[in-house]
Amino acid sequence: MRDVISHSWLWGLASLGLVLGTPLALTASPPTAQRASTNMARVVTPPFMDVDISKAKPGSDGWAVERRDGTRAVLTVDHDLQSHVRSLFRRYDVPAGGLVAIDPKTGEVLAFVGYEAGKGDSARVATDPGPPAASVFKIITASALIDAGVKSSTSVCYGGGMRGLVAADLIDSPKRDRWCATMADALGYSINAVFAKLADRHIDEARMTQYVAAFGFGQRLPFDLPVSPSPVDVPGGRLERARMAAGFWHSQLSPLHGALLASTIANDGQMPYAAIVDRIESGSGETLYQHAPRNFRQVLPRHTARLTGEMMTRTVTKGTSKKAFWDAKGRPFLPGVSIAGKTGTLSRYNPHRTYNWWVGYAPVDDPKIAVAVLVVNEPTWRIKASYVAKEALRNYLLR
Repeated sequence: MRDVISHSWLWGLASLGLVLGTPLALTASPPTAQRASTNMARVVTPPFMDVDISKAKPGSDGWAVERRDGTRAVLTVDHDLQSHVRSLFRRYDVPAGGLVAIDPKTGEVLAFVGYEAGKGDSARVATDPGPPAASVFKIITASALIDAGVKSSTSVCYGGGMRGLVAADLIDSPKRDRWCATMADALGYSINAVFAKLADRHIDEARMTQYVAAFGFGQRLPFDLPVSPSPVDVPGGRLERARMAAGFWHSQLSPLHGALLASTIANDGQMPYAAIVDRIESGSGETLYQHAPRNFRQVLPRHTARLTGEMMTRTVTKGTSKKAFWDAKGRPFLPGVSIAGKTGTLSRYNPHRTYNWWVGYAPVDDPKIAVAVLVVNEPTWRIKASYVAKEALRNYLLR
């Protein structure tokens, strides 16, 4: 296994302008404080180091956190959505669960929920970069393949790779390859061997490094609060890199980062600056800071993001999360709402923990919410991430 991408190495990458043809910004500069009053005594500049999300309480004007200096941080979270998701995690008492929802156009955080069995609410789960990205990483792979000229209709035949990948899975074999699927269907059904073969043929080490950096792995994420980077290593060997492309290890992800990935696809390839602080108020109620929406960086061309999003709709319409969004008679739980998503599942042992993801956004034609859900289950599952995502989307979009 190669070393995790380091900040010093990425500075070299940035100076060469290798990230999608533009310089790589390693850290987000803080949002500019907005002058709301000519009598403002001081400027409050994010990141807001001392805003403790775990101490947020609902009020008449939204969720808020009292700060040590006597000011008050009013958050962007949506009360109904935040409360609904918290109740879901409590009801099923999962070992750990996290959900982050973002308005992809403004970057405003609509829900920021973490839960741990035996502890209750645990905001740290929402920013913990420890879980494996699993097949959510196929979003990055699909984007890189499209930019490399691979069409979503490209068909690949395969014969293995369901629970792991071996060298033989990268080689076409008339005797072994019993099924064929397009890249679009392979994303919807999360077919590992198809992505492994395509990545082996079109994504070398340099290109993979380029894309994981562009999507923010190994870097401080654009967020109001300090968070740890999502670890990643790009293997030099063909087989391990193909495994990475299919979602087998080598990349880790937090729910916050997952929501930013979904927001990037939903926002025509632009990653927004995620903001959870709407405004800072003085003790007398004067507004000292007001959030102003802005984008962090252009990660993908608009055309690439649109095509990737179209492929992600197959996850919901006929792929790995169809059962969560459609009833047994084929009726949608969110009628009239088109949804793009990606699932991911990977297990660790001693103790056994299964990391189950759903990352996506809706409506596809006019995105209003991007969601990332992580549910950590024991051998006996409590709930699927796709079910939590469906409940969150329905709560927010169908009020």
